[in-house]
Amino acid sequence: MGIKARKRLSLTISYIVLGLWSLILFFPIYWVVITSFKSQVDFAVKSRYLPFIDFQPTLNAWRYLFVERLNWFMTPFMNSLIVAFISSIIALVIGSMAGYALARFKFGRHNNSIVLGFMSQRMFPGALFILAFLVMFRELHLLDTRTALVIVYASGAVPFVVWVMRDFFETLPVEIEESAMIDGASRLRIIFRIAMPLAAPGLVAVFVLCLIGAWNEYLVALTLSFREAITIPLFMQMQVSTTGYTEWWNMSAIALVSVVPVMIAGMLLEKYITGGLTFGALKG
Repeated sequence: MGIKARKRLSLTISYIVLGLWSLILFFPIYWVVITSFKSQVDFAVKSRYLPFIDFQPTLNAWRYLFVERLNWFMTPFMNSLIVAFISSIIALVIGSMAGYALARFKFGRHNNSIVLGFMSQRMFPGALFILAFLVMFRELHLLDTRTALVIVYASGAVPFVVWVMRDFFETLPVEIEESAMIDGASRLRIIFRIAMPLAAPGLVAVFVLCLIGAWNEYLVALTLSFREAITIPLFMQMQVSTTGYTEWWNMSAIALVSVVPVMIAGMLLEKYITGGLTFGALKG
């Protein structure tokens, strides 16, 4: 077998494997989509996979979401949107500034110890801190508020941002900043006019990851919110009826709508996310 034939065979096998893996990954999404168009009867008989063949699609779940329960749905949707974006922005600002400081300044011999101190907050299960958060926010009269969720999500994301952005800033050439300092630029001007624009791929990547983490978080929201500050994950859990029967068709419609903001953010920022997530491969 010639070299070209071997390359063609290798490429064919690669496409087959990738195609099969894509189908495996796509099937849960397909299942959620078709479930959102099913009725309760379709769940009572047997598993049905093909619209118009196995079952007749219906818009009951979408009518329930956007007509019957629109006002009820918009409250958790806006809560998730506001809390996720604000907490991610706060974590990005604080974490990136701390990461820059750890990359450019020497705090004795303790730089690595400081980074380890930040990351130690990520080494414990979040459930360990739930009771402390509950008591603290109860005393501060912040239970069932967006403010409490923003504080918890931002504080939990800061260590991750510090860890990633410190390594990212270390890959940027320091000579550019030194030249700017010789020309009379202040440290703040260097940070906001030189360092941050150069680090844009890393900033966008960690922002999206923080956004996804805050958007999908369930345990903290379950503990600290009851009615006014409930988020999308809690709203989905509420689709279990009083009889214990799970309304999967409604949950599927809610799930599809809930991924739209994060999907849009990912599509708009794809170029920066790709550069930010692959910078480690080019380091050194």
